[in-house]
Order: sequence, then structure tokens, then C-alpha cells
Amino acid sequence: MFDSKKIRNDFPVTNLKFPVIGSEKERNLIYMDHGASTHAPLPVIEKYQKFLNGYYANVHRGHHHLSIVSTELFDHVSEIILDFIKGDPAENCIMYTQNTTMALDMAGHMVEQLSGITLTTLMEHHSNDLPHRARGKVVHVDVLDEDGTLDYADLERKLKQYHVKLVAVTGCSNVTGYFPDIHKIARMAHEYGAYILVDAAQLLAHASIDVKPNDHPEHIDFLAAAGHKAYAPMGSGFLFGPRKLFDAAPPYMPGGGTVKYVTADDVFFDKSPDRHQGGTPNIAGAIAVGAAINYLSDIGMDNVREHERELTDFTIQKLLKIPGLTLYGPKSADKKSGVLTFTIDGVYHELAATILNYEYAIATRNGCFCAHPLLHRLLNVSPEESAILRDKLVKGENAAIPGAIRATIGLYNTKEEIEILIEALSVIAAKKWKGNYEEKHDADLCRTSYYEFKI
Repeated sequence: MFDSKKIRNDFPVTNLKFPVIGSEKERNLIYMDHGASTHAPLPVIEKYQKFLNGYYANVHRGHHHLSIVSTELFDHVSEIILDFIKGDPAENCIMYTQNTTMALDMAGHMVEQLSGITLTTLMEHHSNDLPHRARGKVVHVDVLDEDGTLDYADLERKLKQYHVKLVAVTGCSNVTGYFPDIHKIARMAHEYGAYILVDAAQLLAHASIDVKPNDHPEHIDFLAAAGHKAYAPMGSGFLFGPRKLFDAAPPYMPGGGTVKYVTADDVFFDKSPDRHQGGTPNIAGAIAVGAAINYLSDIGMDNVREHERELTDFTIQKLLKIPGLTLYGPKSADKKSGVLTFTIDGVYHELAATILNYEYAIATRNGCFCAHPLLHRLLNVSPEESAILRDKLVKGENAAIPGAIRATIGLYNTKEEIEILIEALSVIAAKKWKGNYEEKHDADLCRTSYYEFKI
């Protein structure tokens, strides 16, 4: 059973209150920025703190009590992750990373020595595109104009056209919430002799994952994710993949912990996972990831998915009724997660997100969500417009970058919170907000324009 009240009580963030414009009372924070980072529940925080307070020590090769306990806790996390994604520990292992970006980069490193190009898609987060560009030729699979979903026919064409070593694809779009059929893609990739890498940053905490046995035609070869999008603290991610490829690749970060033996003239590197994990890992972070996965397992991923599907369907139906609001991506909750990206006619995305914060205490995200090619396609930004914008940015000139607003649903969101979001967006769409906002520009900021409440 999905006990919404109990789950909300597990998250301290649900008790936060902030002042809002036009009211003497503070409002409860409505956190809908789970697509960027999730908050940790009390069981995960307590596990994290217990390690820091009671077992803090470096792992492996320590024969004192703290190191022994720390090592046991740390090594057990790999078992938790493999069990959660149904991975075979005999043929695969888990590499710990700082985040999903590093995990995706590590996957690119593992296949760099292989011949062929990498296929990625136009719906990817930059982290599942740019690391591959840095290592060789990348070709992009197209998306469909109507909703930004994957063009499977184009994938088939490009698998036939090129000698492909790796197909890199998201398991869930961070822009539209769309779930591509990763097992269908895996089958297609394997038919042409390619491996598949799934960016599961937006998938891990929202739906069940089954990587399938290594000899299965729909097996997922590599899977990357991070704790901070799955109810664990920031700073720890992982890469799942095949031991044979990990052991064949040169060490990703050679250094302490990656070797069996070193002389002044030679080095004998260890097997995976140690082979690629130079230096001290984020032990506390990895233990917290294990605790977060156990927390999700206790709730049940089918229950998590159904809760978010119901809320997503409820939200979609409400959003589609707001005049002037355009919702991007699939309109069926069966095809997507709780990622809801939209624009409002005549209201710049920075301003809309600012109003949601100052007047309703609603936390959202805005911009291009590190997926510029997909946003530009969805927003119909022409190549000419894109070139003009790029020239302005290169020159350091002020430029209004096209973007959208994104609200993302998590474990503890409720229909009551969604109703407040819909009320707020209806007011914004009608241009009836209360505050007075001033546009700012700062060339030193990553954003070229933003809004502040003007007293």
C-alpha cells in the first residue's frame, strides 16, 4: 500500500514554510523540482548520519573496528543496487561515481577503444551527449515533431547506415518525462552488434528497472544513475556494466586503490570495480544511496509508479484547460513520468518560475534543462534564430534564451498541491500576479536574464 501520509511525514522538506507576496501568513513549500534533485527522507538521513557519527572510516585494508564496519556497509551497497535493477553480479559490477554525468562519461571511456561511432538522440541531457562527442564521432537519432518522442524508424536507419559501437539513450526524458522503450532499443542495438547505455537519472526513482540477463537480446549493457535524483544526498552516483569490458579498458582514473602492485617501472592494475575507482570514494554517499533504494523497495516501485501516474494524469488534464499554456511531450500519463514542461503565452519562463516562488512558494525549474537541442525543437526555434542567439552569447550580449517551466512530481506530492499549482498557473496565464518584478542581467552568471521581486 502507498501510505501518502506516512511518506510525507518521512520528509522534513514538507514542513518548510516561506513568506509569500500578498499574504501575512507563510505558505508551505510545494516542492516540484524533483527532476533536478530530490530530498532525502528521515530513514536515509538517519543512516547517513549514523555512519558519519559512528562508523566513519576509510574502506578496505583497514583492520580496525571502524574500517571493518565501514567496508561492510559500503560493499553491501553494490548488492542492493544490483538486486534493485536485477543485475547479475557474476557478470556485472557497480562503479561508484560523483553523479550521473561522471557515470555516463565512464561508460564512454569503457567503449572508447572499440571501433565504431556512438548513436545518441536529440532528446538527451547534455551529459549523455557531450562526453561521447569528446571521444569520437557522434550521430543523433531524430525525435518526432509532435511530442519529442523517439523516432524508431530513424534509429533503425542509422543502425544500418553506420558501424555503431554504442547506443546512448535516456530511460526517461528530463524534459518531457517520456519513457522510450529501452528494451526494444537494446534489441535493435544488439542486432547490429552495438552496446546500449541507458541514462537512468530520471528513471531510477520512478519506475521498476530490469536490466535482464547478459545473454538476453534485450539486456541493458550499461546503466547510469545518481542518488540525488532518487531520495539520497548529493555526491554519489553509479555505473552498472559488464565486468569483461570494465576489465579490458584502461583505468578510468589511475591512482590509489586501482592497483594490485606497483614498482618504480611498472604497474599491475586490479580488476573491476577497483580498477577504475582511484582515490577514496564517497563512502557516506554510497551508503545513503543504498538506504534510499531500500526505502523505495519498501514502498514498492509498482506503488511508486501508480502514485505518480495518477498524479501526472490529474495534472495533465488540469494543465490542458489553462488558456495560453502549452504542455510539451506525451499527453498520456502511461507514456511518461511526472515531468511536466510547459510555456505560458506572453510570460518569459524566468518570470513565471519567479512568480511561482514568491507568490505561491512553489519550487519549479526553468530554462532548457541541459537539453538545448530538444527544447529548441519543441519550441520551434529555427536554425537562424539559434545562430543569432549563439552569436550574442559569444559576444557577451544580453539574450533572452528560449526556455520553458518544468514542474516534476515526487513521492510526497499530493492532489491538493497540484490544485494550488494549477491555481497559480491560471493567475500567471491571465497576467494577474500581485508582485512587481524587475528583469536583471549579469554577464558573469550562467543565466543571461532573471527576475527579482522589486519592493
